[in-house]
Amino acid sequence: MYYFIVNPGSRTGEAKKLWAELEKRLKESKTDYKVYFTTVQNNAEKIAKKICTEHPEAKRIIVAGGDGTVNEAINGLTDYDSLILGYIPIGSSNDFARGLGISVDSKDIIENTVRPKRLIRVDHCQVTSSDGKIVRKFAVSSGMGYDADICEKSLHSRLKKFLNLIGIGKLVYYLIGFILIFTSKPAPATIIIDGRRKYKYKKFLFAANMNTRYEGGGMPMAPAANPYDGMITACIVHDMPKLKHLWLMTKIIKGNHVNYKGVEQITAKTIEIETDRPFTIHTDGEVVGKSDHVTFSCLPQKVRMMI
Repeated sequence: MYYFIVNPGSRTGEAKKLWAELEKRLKESKTDYKVYFTTVQNNAEKIAKKICTEHPEAKRIIVAGGDGTVNEAINGLTDYDSLILGYIPIGSSNDFARGLGISVDSKDIIENTVRPKRLIRVDHCQVTSSDGKIVRKFAVSSGMGYDADICEKSLHSRLKKFLNLIGIGKLVYYLIGFILIFTSKPAPATIIIDGRRKYKYKKFLFAANMNTRYEGGGMPMAPAANPYDGMITACIVHDMPKLKHLWLMTKIIKGNHVNYKGVEQITAKTIEIETDRPFTIHTDGEVVGKSDHVTFSCLPQKVRMMI
């Protein structure tokens, strides 16, 4: 049985058109399915949880939307052994699809949904604050600091909504990122890797903790990240003059930023970060709060995905 979770507002409404084409193909192939349309924020999480609770039997859950919709849905998933997850990328960034090599071509999407080429086990990760107020899974990345501040500002930006209408929505991330380079305030931080190795930084700017290579609309923030290896790869930026930070932004496009002083790329099971003040936290571009002590970890159980 197929259960679809569709965000009809993704990519300024193109999801509705794609769903109509896919539904026609499902009926032609006589596939049993049920569709749920999201209506408000966090709706996908509630729907995923409802499906898992009411249908404990083997099933396929297909999420159609952007990275934010995927994030909501995976936070509602339970009992990974009984489900196969599918993804139809129709967002403005589609970093999850990019990281897994999922096609964004509508014909490929429709055919692969009805007759998937292969199944592969994919990592999901989690961020947990020391006070327990933040406990969220993520599929792409979870950031603390500068990159999370970009997400927070972008989510409330009227400019992004306008740019999405003309197909260049991710430009807003670069504009806001440029401004925040000069307004962000670093702080002392202690970072503990796998509970053993400890690093101290006087001016911590941010840590992008990656499951896949890309975030922010195709930037390879952590080129070494691998969504199948049971690990997280963090890109940690610290003790850097603002002009150098600006200059390194031009290097991120090809992933060359990790070769410069002040940028660390670390792969581990767990990455614990403690700062002198609360920093903004995001999961897959969705802001989940602020904290001064969080742990990023790769969950032991993988999810089976249609690729």
